[in-house]
Amino acid sequence: MSAPNQEGAPFRAGMIALCGRPNVGKSTLLNALMGADLAVASRLPQTTRERLLGLWSTDEFQAVLVDTPGIHRARSPLNRFMVDEAVRGATGVDLVLLLAEAPMLTDIELAEAWEPGEGALAALATVVETGAPVVLVLTKIDRLKQRDLLLPVIARWAALHDFAAVLPVSALQDEGLAELRTIVTGALPESPPLYDVEALSDRDMRWHAGERVREAIFRHLKDELPYSCAVTIESFKEQRKPPKDVIRANVHVERESQKPMVIGAAGRTIRKISMDARSAIAELTGRSCDLFLKVTVTKNWTKDPELMARLGYHQPVGGES
Repeated sequence: MSAPNQEGAPFRAGMIALCGRPNVGKSTLLNALMGADLAVASRLPQTTRERLLGLWSTDEFQAVLVDTPGIHRARSPLNRFMVDEAVRGATGVDLVLLLAEAPMLTDIELAEAWEPGEGALAALATVVETGAPVVLVLTKIDRLKQRDLLLPVIARWAALHDFAAVLPVSALQDEGLAELRTIVTGALPESPPLYDVEALSDRDMRWHAGERVREAIFRHLKDELPYSCAVTIESFKEQRKPPKDVIRANVHVERESQKPMVIGAAGRTIRKISMDARSAIAELTGRSCDLFLKVTVTKNWTKDPELMARLGYHQPVGGES
């Protein structure tokens, strides 16, 4: 049994996986539940490449929130890695939050005729195979003017699986999050903390710095180019006087033709990326930051598992199978 907290109730701790198709709002929801901008979120799909554990700890519980890449049809080695990360993230957890976008509906006829797409059904099948209880979270409901149109959608989903709950939410507008937090904490078993209660994540600051650079890349580069970019942190030094971080990072692209696109005319694009990333890193650490970026061509790295491993995309953290 776990040790009781100060009020005498047993401490609870467990794993909660956030799963679903790309761009359904998993990272945004994790940040909202945590109350911190921990996971990289973008308007573009497939931004998340690796699992991230967000450690939501209080005096009563610790919910380990597993942010996973989107479940999608994987063609390249990088995409297969991402889907494998998602499946591993949903395995052995106490609860799965399956996120699906609330459809943009304008009338009751459309709502009653609505069906989940092939990708959403595949994501459902994937998480059901884990054997964990599943809560369906319908995201981005702030975009829907007539909320009653969700009733046929909820009924259609409910006919597909015996969900532990079905809950419409908007992470950006804080709608439904109080109820979702209650559901999450209620699913935690009695247990001592699984991680340091003072930590916010299982990842070190070097990893988070690289993610902030990738986030800025997604913001400032267009089309498919961000998907061909990887970031490695070559050095991360904490300077005491004055207190600041000095970081040197490589932005890896696949082809020579992509390098000038990342740098931009007179270096303007890479400067914008650096400024945005530097600000985000400083906000995360609470210290000022000097960030130096270099663009390197690592040919066809998304197609070569060995190169992917060199850039950090290898077996999951902790050595899990």
